[in-house]
Amino acid sequence: MRRYLGGIPPTEERPVESLAHELNIEPLARIMYGQRELFHSNLLAWFFDTLPEIADSVFRDLTVDDPSGIASIRSVERERQSLDLVLRWPAAAPLVIENKVFSLPEREQLDDYRNKTAKWKGAPAQHVLLSMSPPREPVDGWTYLSYQELSERIDLALAECDEVSYEVETVRRYSRTVRLLSALLNTTAVHSTKESVWLDGNQLAAIDLRQTRTALQKLRARRVQVVLEEMGVHRGWVDAGHTRGGPLVWWVRGVRIGGTYLEAGWQYQSGQFRRCVVLPHLIGRSDGDRNARAEFAAAHPQLFDFAPLDDVLGHPDLLPMPLDGFGHFAPDFVHRYVKAPDLSIEQLVGATQAIDAQLEALGE
Repeated sequence: MRRYLGGIPPTEERPVESLAHELNIEPLARIMYGQRELFHSNLLAWFFDTLPEIADSVFRDLTVDDPSGIASIRSVERERQSLDLVLRWPAAAPLVIENKVFSLPEREQLDDYRNKTAKWKGAPAQHVLLSMSPPREPVDGWTYLSYQELSERIDLALAECDEVSYEVETVRRYSRTVRLLSALLNTTAVHSTKESVWLDGNQLAAIDLRQTRTALQKLRARRVQVVLEEMGVHRGWVDAGHTRGGPLVWWVRGVRIGGTYLEAGWQYQSGQFRRCVVLPHLIGRSDGDRNARAEFAAAHPQLFDFAPLDDVLGHPDLLPMPLDGFGHFAPDFVHRYVKAPDLSIEQLVGATQAIDAQLEALGE
């Protein structure tokens, strides 16, 4: 008898620490954290080979029939031309699956993969983007499939299966792992620009596994990056990442001052809001290179001036640091910072606009 006639119930919203705890006691989750996308590709390939009838219920309707197709056997390929998964059935177009878990989909990469499959013989391949996060905008030739929907498809297929085996139980546990992971990563979504840039520190501290904390911080940084790209200024570029100092996001743009091209902007990390410059003409790691960058910075104090940001940051009495000189990250980065532990995304948008206007006035 078919269960879940009304569909699979969505994962209920629960505290981050609760989701993380349940995820961390799943053996498959522990394996997943070491291999990320590779884990999912390998397990889904195993699923396709080991439980063909159940797997077909999950994946077959994502492609189209091709009676004249060249495929004569059912098969799965891993990493063909850097493609995560290629599923094949007799009399069907190949199904290409690209999976993204802790990273966001990029149009350029997806377009490149489509160009590769366009050269294959037979019916045009069908493309599925399996991702925790949807692409910023629809990508031609790709169908978005969330991991939450993958879990629902697996559970519906398993509801029709009476088999009791290690293999079936493994797929069942995988579906649960995916559902918990999807709910956990959804906590990094940006719902309003008035939100704090970073995730709540108390919630993160309650998560036992460092890899889980880092993954959430990285994804949050990337999602903040997307919002800044959409709402900031059109000049320059935004980026995000994670270093030993924690998650960070930054914006810089090119400007020519005194005949010298440089990049200037801001960087936000660990409660420090930095006004920064990148000096490609003084790149190097020696003491002499560092001194040359310090001299250039001292000659251009307006590039490190926080006065234009008083209204944006909301703390006109902030004291720029270091008190005497500049901070350096070799081989070309110079900065000063103020302590701003809880900025909102909206404040970063305002800072971008204010600094861009100042640089536009200073530039040649």
